[in-house]
Amino acid sequence: MPDMRQDRIQRALNEQKRKELEEKYGARFSFDDADAPPEIIGEWLQTVEEFERRFQAAGKTTVRAYAGDPPAPPLASIPAASMIAELRRLLEHLSAHAIAVHFDRTVPAEEAYRFIVEELFAMEIDDVHLDGMTHNFVYGDFHPDDGACASMFAGRFLYSLFGRDVESCLRRIDGGALYSSSGRAVTPEEFGNAIGRFVSSVAVFTGSDVTERECTVRQREATVKFALSWSGLEAGTLRELHAAGIAIIHLRRDGLAWNVTRVECPGWAPW
Repeated sequence: MPDMRQDRIQRALNEQKRKELEEKYGARFSFDDADAPPEIIGEWLQTVEEFERRFQAAGKTTVRAYAGDPPAPPLASIPAASMIAELRRLLEHLSAHAIAVHFDRTVPAEEAYRFIVEELFAMEIDDVHLDGMTHNFVYGDFHPDDGACASMFAGRFLYSLFGRDVESCLRRIDGGALYSSSGRAVTPEEFGNAIGRFVSSVAVFTGSDVTERECTVRQREATVKFALSWSGLEAGTLRELHAAGIAIIHLRRDGLAWNVTRVECPGWAPW
């Protein structure tokens, strides 16, 4: 009984603290009291309060200053034989100061070092220091890989198509520049109808295999080719269907997104 009474008291204190944080800092919480023991949630709420308090009082600083102004020789002055060791030293120093730099693709050591010293160091961040808190930066957020991004969006379109998710397909098209599989300019409605006709002609897709073969990017335009095979059952007759070949997805960049403008797909009759 004493333990249950203590739990009820702690839950009441947690609820009071949650409301206080919402009113004072605009914090929003989605957890349920059953997510963890009440004393653990109480400790977590105290941590949230401490973060919010420091965040409100903090000013701005640069990444370089936050990291203690580490020595960083100019790139041109570093011998090629010492480049990897110099980069490792810099990354270890940043990590020791709660700053993590992630490279989402292979980047030469010289470029990685240049990115940190010439770009990242000048960035402004909140001057908040808390145990366990790390500032994370991803190279791709500053220098997106257009080919990888276009391939990802093209692949998602095919995934939605063979998942029979027409609405998701339509969210991935470019409303201002659409073409039929044969290259004729079409409206978004015509493009959507063509997708709908193809999907409805197949009662069920029983399998699909998609492998990227090639991606070509020219400024805001991209073409992604996939080796594609799929199987299914024809609507109405349940006759087995099989198709294989090269799928070609044309896209146009819109900000960080790549939208589909034209689709050529094995087994999808030209339209």
